[in-house]
Amino acid sequence: MLEDERKHHPWLKFISIVIATFLGAFLAFYFVVDITFNRITSPDYQIKKMEKMMRKQEKRFHKFEDKLMENPFEPKMAPMLINSEKRANDYIITVDLKPLGGNEKNLDVKLDNNVVTISGEMDKKERHGEKMINFSQAFYLDENLLPEKMTKEKKGNQYIITIPFEED
Repeated sequence: MLEDERKHHPWLKFISIVIATFLGAFLAFYFVVDITFNRITSPDYQIKKMEKMMRKQEKRFHKFEDKLMENPFEPKMAPMLINSEKRANDYIITVDLKPLGGNEKNLDVKLDNNVVTISGEMDKKERHGEKMINFSQAFYLDENLLPEKMTKEKKGNQYIITIPFEED
């Protein structure tokens, strides 16, 4: 009888391991499903999910509203950076050429009766249409200017206008 017990004993051990593994897997699956189901059906979870969806929808609405409020015929200007500085014997006016494509040919400088007028214009063709940039800015300089000694030079993306004057 001892030999019969030894023969059946490995099968019994194998069957008990299979049953224990199956039972452990079943319990683990049950707990995971139970926790997930309770979380999904929890009112707190549903409220958080709904709030997240509402915030996302609100962002979409604001983007849409901003597009509706834009006037397609209103010109959009790139910021033109024009700096003027008075030194001991001259005025220095610096114009940033980046919005004009870095080309000083798109810029016009006029000096008339102590008024310096700087204007620029550029047409830029893009994939979805055409972009037009234009601006004009005038400066009144109250000194005795020497227009014949006015210099204009380009340094990188800067256009520098120097206008000397005489002191009284």
